[in-house]
Amino acid sequence: MSNTKIPPANGLKILHALANEDVENRPASTTTENIGFEQTEAPSSTELPKCVQASNSALKSDLVKLPADLESSSLTSGDRGASSSIVSTVASSKPSTVNPAIVQPASETIGGEDADDGSDASTLVLQSTTTSLSGSISIVTEDSDGSNVSSDGLTPKKPGSVDSDATKPIVGSHRNDSPSDVNKLDVNSLGVIGRNQEISILRRCFQRLLSSDDENDSCDKQSVSQNELVFISGFSGIGKSTLAQSLQPDVASIGGIYVEGKYAFSSIDEPYSGVAQAFGDLCSKFKSCAPEVISSIGKTIRDSMHEEANMLMELIPELCIFQHSEDATTSTYYSGANAAENDHELWKFAFRMLTRILGSRFYPIVIVLDDLQWADISSLDILDCLISDVENPRPLMIIGCYRSNEVDENSMLFNRIRTLQEKCTKFGFRITDIELQNFDPDVVNKMIMTVLSSDIKSINNESKTRDLAEVCYKRTLGNPFFVIEFIKMLCTKGLLETRSGQWVWNVKQIEDETISAGNVTDLLQAPMRKLPHDMQLLLQYAACLGPSFTFSTLKFVWKNHAILILESADPDVAGILHVLEEANLLVTSRPGELEWVHDKVQGAALSLSDLVTPWFQFGLGVCLYEGLSESRLEKQLFAVVDLINKGNMTERFDLAALNLRAAKKARKMAAFQSGERYVANGIRQLPEDEMWTTSRYLTLELYSLGAEMNVTLGNIGAAEKYIRVVLDRKEYSPMETMQLRMMNVNILESVELRPADAVSYAVQTLRDIGYDFVRSKKLSPAEVLAVVMKTGKRLEKLPVDHFEKAGYMEDERQIGIVNMLSRLQIAAYNGSDIFFSFLCVCKVIELTVDHGIYVLSAASFASLGAATMITKNDHALSLHLCNIAFSIQKRFGIRNAAETIHISWGFVLCIVHPLYEALNPMLEGYSKGMREGDTKRATFNLLVRYMFLPYIMGRPLGSILNKLEKIEPQLEESKQTKVLLQLRVCWQMMINLQLRPSEAAKKLEGEKYSQSSDSFAGVPSKVATENLATGELLLFFSDHAARTKLLMGKEKGNSYTEQLKGYFVGRIETFHRGIAWFAMARQTGDRKFRSEAIKIKKQISKWSEAGDPNVKHYDLMLTAELAALDKKYDYADKMYKQAISHAVGNDHLHHAALFHERFAEYRLQMRNDRYDAMRHMDQAIWYYTEWGAVGKAEQLKNVVQKW
Repeated sequence: MSNTKIPPANGLKILHALANEDVENRPASTTTENIGFEQTEAPSSTELPKCVQASNSALKSDLVKLPADLESSSLTSGDRGASSSIVSTVASSKPSTVNPAIVQPASETIGGEDADDGSDASTLVLQSTTTSLSGSISIVTEDSDGSNVSSDGLTPKKPGSVDSDATKPIVGSHRNDSPSDVNKLDVNSLGVIGRNQEISILRRCFQRLLSSDDENDSCDKQSVSQNELVFISGFSGIGKSTLAQSLQPDVASIGGIYVEGKYAFSSIDEPYSGVAQAFGDLCSKFKSCAPEVISSIGKTIRDSMHEEANMLMELIPELCIFQHSEDATTSTYYSGANAAENDHELWKFAFRMLTRILGSRFYPIVIVLDDLQWADISSLDILDCLISDVENPRPLMIIGCYRSNEVDENSMLFNRIRTLQEKCTKFGFRITDIELQNFDPDVVNKMIMTVLSSDIKSINNESKTRDLAEVCYKRTLGNPFFVIEFIKMLCTKGLLETRSGQWVWNVKQIEDETISAGNVTDLLQAPMRKLPHDMQLLLQYAACLGPSFTFSTLKFVWKNHAILILESADPDVAGILHVLEEANLLVTSRPGELEWVHDKVQGAALSLSDLVTPWFQFGLGVCLYEGLSESRLEKQLFAVVDLINKGNMTERFDLAALNLRAAKKARKMAAFQSGERYVANGIRQLPEDEMWTTSRYLTLELYSLGAEMNVTLGNIGAAEKYIRVVLDRKEYSPMETMQLRMMNVNILESVELRPADAVSYAVQTLRDIGYDFVRSKKLSPAEVLAVVMKTGKRLEKLPVDHFEKAGYMEDERQIGIVNMLSRLQIAAYNGSDIFFSFLCVCKVIELTVDHGIYVLSAASFASLGAATMITKNDHALSLHLCNIAFSIQKRFGIRNAAETIHISWGFVLCIVHPLYEALNPMLEGYSKGMREGDTKRATFNLLVRYMFLPYIMGRPLGSILNKLEKIEPQLEESKQTKVLLQLRVCWQMMINLQLRPSEAAKKLEGEKYSQSSDSFAGVPSKVATENLATGELLLFFSDHAARTKLLMGKEKGNSYTEQLKGYFVGRIETFHRGIAWFAMARQTGDRKFRSEAIKIKKQISKWSEAGDPNVKHYDLMLTAELAALDKKYDYADKMYKQAISHAVGNDHLHHAALFHERFAEYRLQMRNDRYDAMRHMDQAIWYYTEWGAVGKAEQLKNVVQKW
């Protein structure tokens, strides 16, 4: 390769396209070619595109060294006459026909736009054919001088005439002429021999799936669906796919849908390839449905998914059958403001929703994913999310097939299977493993008896084929695929043949003339090498195009690339493909598209000669890149770029840009591993001496994208290298590197848990771009509060409709500043610098008012509402700011909606409105967050909806715990540590509240959470959340001494309220601290307890007076406690009764119980009224029991007995 020449990069586009298609830059002298018999002259060198002309001689002389059997480029009759058992035509009276699906692709064009009507302008003229009795086929070819010769290559023939014992050609000039008996083998009747046990297991899984659905129909709709996941493993050729297909009749018999998707080694970087194929097949199944059904499904998809449907349609074109024509140009997928990690969640949500919608119409759905060992990580994530979807009302069955010898403990699939095994119980799905072994000699014998029983006397005696079976077993070790190919090879060599209707063979001769078939490639290649030269070449081109390819693409490269190798290459691609399909090498998968019958066949074709070198693949990729229309290039982008990258040893800006394009597409599909590889290839293709000058922006994009995807993948070291390389250069301004600097802030704050350093870095970055909003020193809290008040007053004068009409922020610098400020605000808040966080919010709002609204503006207005509530307790202004936030949010749809909803309700609206009004909005926030891919805020909303709100409202513990069981899978799947920490801690707390009070029950140790473990070490909110839960346990278990000791000790300054300032949960925590202080003040008379109690009483009174409807009974209760402490007994009696009445009236079971308990103790200790005390204690016991704190109720019963 050292003396090879690189084809010029900038030539005319190779656009010699398919028949009857318009082509750019087509020379006027070029003749349009029709698919069929009519041949046109090969384009002359002057008619070829310049890039082809320039590289033609180089390719032929240096780059492509043809193997010996491909040296001749002209196809003579002698070439055609070579015996080829793999393409032999069996003697028959039936005429051969061409598969019309090959000849008439549905909507394939090259160099132009796709056809809309699904038709192809070209037509094929077939000649009727008959075969001779001997099975020998004569071929009519055209000699180099244009004269016709017969099949012996010697006798001139007139055009159109044939030999006396021959027929007219099948297609073009390709006919089978071998007299071997390959086509008499009855391979298709084999079915699934020797797998009875495995079939039984597979069917049992399927029956369980159906039974699970019956149970769901008869039980609570919240029941977890019992999805079925089956893994079929074994060596290549062992029959994994065949076993999976054995279930297809069972599925069809009950009206279900069975679909398949397949992965390929050659497409290992193509994201979602197998999943997309399976879902494309699934959508195609609906074409036969009534129009009203399709319309109904389409409406459901649009209502449920919106932009996600358009996003999926790019990956699964078949989804368009559900789209109305008027919707074709509606909104498209947008990911501009989202973090990269959110996009992955968005794809998972989209696939889940599509599966639920389609599954609601047809059931059951069985999805088979073949060759999972080559699946990308994004596909494995989709498999994971579909099988663990506990909200899918219809159980799903997924069958995954993989090669066990290619999966070890270091592979992605191995680790994913292990993860699935660990989570299957929690997520309610079953896993079944089926490992296939090679056949023993007896099964091999049954195979042979079956394949040798076609069109001749059936073989029904096992002893007749025993000796042949034994030698086949020795040569193949019982691998089913190898056995079939070995038998075919015996027929090809004449070692197995029919005589007088009987199969005959000589075992000794077979043993002498054959070797072990451990390498099936040799078996497959042997008959391939007997094919005519152009067939061999076409096979290799097809193999380069991947596991499947379109007829039009193959024809294009045949016309525009193969001409560099064989100037007289037969243009009749359809004819060649027909013969190859009859030879069971290729199969039509859908109109205009073919696929290999087995990846081993593709591999054998790929290595058929030394033609397919990396440079050859590079040239083929460039040919497609320069020749495909823009729409076709976009559809085949990954395949084209992969071909180029396999052999590219050049430095070309256009190919670097092409890799960037592929990386962006992979990024949009959340296929970060594939995208990162495209980025790396793109960087390698940049000329080192010019990458920082001529193509500085291209270089910056590649490095920025590489850093982003590595951060998302968790490869922080690699991401930092990308960032450091660019930031160390002086060619870029701070504004140009803003995205990389943002990533540095994110790494410091979220990964390395250094929020203070993140704040410093972000502030310095803003200064570097000329935005010094803090000047030389940090502002004091008083100065920040002044800024908050000033901003609030400015907004108080602006009506909500002002922002409904405001323009959008468009200036890139302002957008960059807003993005950094928003990141800075989060870092400051997580670093407990709440006032600096407020300042950042005010600055974002100033920029919004002055320069237009942005996607992050809504959350900033909500945050200012929170700041106003925290600092001024101003309900009216806070509510006004939240209303502005919602009006802005409405203009941006679901983007950032989960955050806006969570902040607005968590810090303002749960204080302004009754808590029950937050239930539906929180569920809406979860739904919108999941649709956007924002799992962090979405899961926070879900946790608030099903845990915090019901607990604060005093709902029964049992019902809360049941809901937590159901939402746990979603929260676990999100992997959001802060959410999981709060779930686990509070879940364990509520479990303990059901126990009898004891020292063990007061500790957060149990099945759901262990305070002594390091499972959540380093999570900022860990201490605060544990303090919240411990305080609840000590309060309701009446250990007020231990509670106040903690408050004066290690919890001082670390209470939940102090750590999460302003969050609505802090209000009940503050109230419960007040109860503990009052209890100890009454018990000990110590003034320090009284002082702390009164502080809290004043704070809660302020909240109540400001209009918080949820703390009214808190204020009444603490007023009663203070009156009792001051010995104002009559007033205390009145306040206790009012507090109890208010708690009971709002169904706050826990507070009704607690208030009765405290009132009973007061009546006994302070008023010496045992009867009234027992009456209220009985009420406390009843409410504790209703709440679910049965252990506490039992304890109080014992207390009452002692009274």
